[in-house]
Amino acid sequence: MNLAEQLLTTLPLVVIDDLKRLGITLSPDSELSVLSHGLSNQNYLIHDSDKKWVLRSNSLASNGLCDRQSEVTNWRLAAKESLAPALCYVSSDHAYFLSEYIEEEASWQWGELLSEQSTQPHIQGPSVWPNAEEKLLVLLLGLSKLTVPDNIISVSSQWQRYLGQLRDIHAGCLTEKSQDLRDQWFAHFHQLLGLETEISQWIEELNACDLGSQYSHRDLNPRNLLYKDNQLFCIDFEYACGSHPLFDLAAVLSSHGLSTKQKEALIHAYLLGHPKLTSNAKSALSAAINIYWVFAACWSLLMAAGGSPALDENSSVTDMNLNPHKDQEYLNYFQSFLSSIG
Repeated sequence: MNLAEQLLTTLPLVVIDDLKRLGITLSPDSELSVLSHGLSNQNYLIHDSDKKWVLRSNSLASNGLCDRQSEVTNWRLAAKESLAPALCYVSSDHAYFLSEYIEEEASWQWGELLSEQSTQPHIQGPSVWPNAEEKLLVLLLGLSKLTVPDNIISVSSQWQRYLGQLRDIHAGCLTEKSQDLRDQWFAHFHQLLGLETEISQWIEELNACDLGSQYSHRDLNPRNLLYKDNQLFCIDFEYACGSHPLFDLAAVLSSHGLSTKQKEALIHAYLLGHPKLTSNAKSALSAAINIYWVFAACWSLLMAAGGSPALDENSSVTDMNLNPHKDQEYLNYFQSFLSSIG
């Protein structure tokens, strides 16, 4: 059974019919492939006639971590300003999205810049991608000028939300998981709890330089960026909201393998005259980077637990909506993310 046949077998009929009304007719002979982008959801490339589309199947676990309606709204805000691919279709239950496919040049894959960085820069020598900081600055400034989303989530509120979800999972004892996975999960959770005092201090530092919320993608790592025609585009708006003006910059610095010179240039240009940050905001960047990794660690534990809301009778969810990675892989991510905290 090829991928097209598998998709036709598992994709809800209502979604197949909706796609057909959009002019996309799936058949056993359709040209399909799996895309590697995305740690939370499954993505499929559909090559239909002379057009290409991305069909995203949202995972149940990530549904419990974000508001899909807000994701759609914030995605469209960015797409309207050509900062994201167009979102062409959303299933009635938000389980499936269809978007424009932005094809990067084979020799210019932005994902090559992926590098987990702590608060201390590691790359002192020549840049991996000359002028990458200039492309990132254009994107960051473009996002910062978008309308502030209705879903405003402060750094403090997000931490309390994640902590509450994790405590609930801990209280439930993860009885559906293996003993080995439970032991690892509980050990990791206690590691995170051991940072509560420091986390509170980092949040205080961020609050002290915050003059107002702005549009924030909240996960601008290279996996979520595409480069085409000398421009960067964002994908995956699950966590986009109105939030701290330093957070997107911190996400970029945390996840991109930029040289020290590139980082310094990007920081200076972004902070210069920023209307929603105090003049000493640069001193809070280390705190912002640490909070980025704290949130990433929380995400990995929540994904490993695999919690999801109950489905209603009208849901079109299938096994396509399961996590794209095994529980153990998410626990491994936790170790990596936690070690990046400086």
